[in-house]
Amino acid sequence: TQQARDEVAQGIRTTMLAIAAVALVAVLFVFASGMTLNVSEHRLADKKLQRLTQRIVSLQEEERSRVSRELHDGISQVLVSIKFQFELASLVLEKGQDRGLGILREATERLGEAIGEVRSLSHDLRSSQLDTLGLSAAIGQLAEEFEQRSGLTVTYNDNEFDCHLVDGAAVALFRIVQEGLTNIERHAQAKNVSITLRGTAQSIQLTVIDDGVGFNVAQAERHQAGIGLRNIRERVEHFGGRFELISIPGRTGLDVLLPMKMPGAKR
Repeated sequence: TQQARDEVAQGIRTTMLAIAAVALVAVLFVFASGMTLNVSEHRLADKKLQRLTQRIVSLQEEERSRVSRELHDGISQVLVSIKFQFELASLVLEKGQDRGLGILREATERLGEAIGEVRSLSHDLRSSQLDTLGLSAAIGQLAEEFEQRSGLTVTYNDNEFDCHLVDGAAVALFRIVQEGLTNIERHAQAKNVSITLRGTAQSIQLTVIDDGVGFNVAQAERHQAGIGLRNIRERVEHFGGRFELISIPGRTGLDVLLPMKMPGAKR
């Protein structure tokens, strides 16, 4: 009996040791897997952060290059021309010739053009109406200016809602409209554009539709042409919204839905 008891006790100890060993191995395996997964996630997050940082730097450089081209090719040349006209007018007036007044008038008109280009550039960088009159008025002005510049027929509708968006969302929607109109002007070959802005207590919806030739959305997003689309998608995802883009010949629709900031909510 004692021998049997000893054998049973030995078997129990052996079993307990085996269970402890298996448990230890399992714990070590789970710990190692967790550490590996954690390191992998950190590396992935670091890579995403590096790519995002590079994107931000690239976008900043692109914007700086665009502003530099606008200043050099437009405003700078106009100002140089005005300077020459004023110098010519001074020489002519010193000689007592009457045509100096005409040259001064031409220079003044060119100066007005330069001021208009400065305002246009400033508006592209940041719409003053976005801060003073709000999102709806800013998009309305943008649509009107685009219609005058492009010659397309632009229809803009909104329901005059009380806008309580989260910080930065209004700027994002304004930039999305800018990006959409730029793509339409460059690629769509459209004749008519419709912009609709609808707000409720819960959300705000922006829709831009054109009757252009259309394009393959998936193919465009995979190539360089999809940079603008990725920028729009990233802006929308940043604010927890929804972005849909459908394109067929004769109709391309861009639809954005962002959550509305409720009155009294913290910034």
